[in-house]
Amino acid sequence: MITPTSSQWNPVSKGLHWLIAILVLCVWGSVELHEFYQKGDPMREWWKTLHFSIGFSILLLVALRLYWRSTHPRPEMLGRPWERILGRITHATFYFLLLAMPILGLSMKQFAGSETKIFWLFDIPSFVEKNIDTAKQLAFLHKELVWNILLVLICLHVGASLWHHFVDKDATLRRMLPSRKDD
Repeated sequence: MITPTSSQWNPVSKGLHWLIAILVLCVWGSVELHEFYQKGDPMREWWKTLHFSIGFSILLLVALRLYWRSTHPRPEMLGRPWERILGRITHATFYFLLLAMPILGLSMKQFAGSETKIFWLFDIPSFVEKNIDTAKQLAFLHKELVWNILLVLICLHVGASLWHHFVDKDATLRRMLPSRKDD
């Protein structure tokens, strides 16, 4: 296990954190925007392709972030012991959900018998036998269960960051902000 050696997150960790956060907003926006178009409209498919592409990118970036986190020191969590425990549980759940969401989405497409275009550059072909019932179950997990849990976690994460900043007045939020030197 790597022990904390700095009071700051390293620039790569910060960059991946904020890039993934922005991409989660983009993937959400793209799936919402596709609903403004009728089925069969090319713009609806454009937004769906963007949604799947960004989701695939999140999968790769979260895997990279987990690798980076396992090989580079990170700062000690601030706060009371119960806050640190809750923070560790929240972070582990975040990583799990951020991996599960794109895997469920890709699996849903696979079982629906659909190819998945990634940024209009290449297709991920279907590797499994078409099974609409399984695709529907995966869609429920992807769209209703995991997404809603992820939204709750995002609110908890943002709320905890703001609590640390404005109530506890510690460096939790400041040390994750871009281009921030050690306090």
